[in-house]
Amino acid sequence: MTRRLILSACALALAGAASVQPALAQMGPPPMGPLAAERRAQVARDMHILLRLRPDQEAAWQAFEAAMVPPEPPPADGAAPKALTTPQRLEEMAERRAEMDARQAKWEAATRSFYAALSPDQQQAFDALARLRGPMAPPHGPGGPRGPIGGPEGAPPPGV
Repeated sequence: MTRRLILSACALALAGAASVQPALAQMGPPPMGPLAAERRAQVARDMHILLRLRPDQEAAWQAFEAAMVPPEPPPADGAAPKALTTPQRLEEMAERRAEMDARQAKWEAATRSFYAALSPDQQQAFDALARLRGPMAPPHGPGGPRGPIGGPEGAPPPGV
């Protein structure tokens, strides 16, 4: 009797897990909602104010801000996950890594260019803001979970 009960419970658990699996695979990362966009915009306005940017620095700021916008998530097509071979999965992973590397390079170039356009006092303020915001987080940009820039050479601040 108990053996039959245990087997039934196991069968139910496996059936439940199997029915949930496709739904979990389709979920993906949560969408970036209007609150995240509002937060990014507010952080950008705050940085603009705190750095006291001059009119001649506005073009560098605009380029920096544009590079910080996170990429749009791919649309959820609702289809079942693709049945790929291991080499095909590895190729997809390599493509995603190359895209992330390209975004990282774009982010770094925009940050260096903007930083070079700042006065020494503004650079000092920018560095202080970076230390307050935490480690580098280029995919998220201004207002992202960890902010636009990190400590020296991308090192996390002390105590992290």
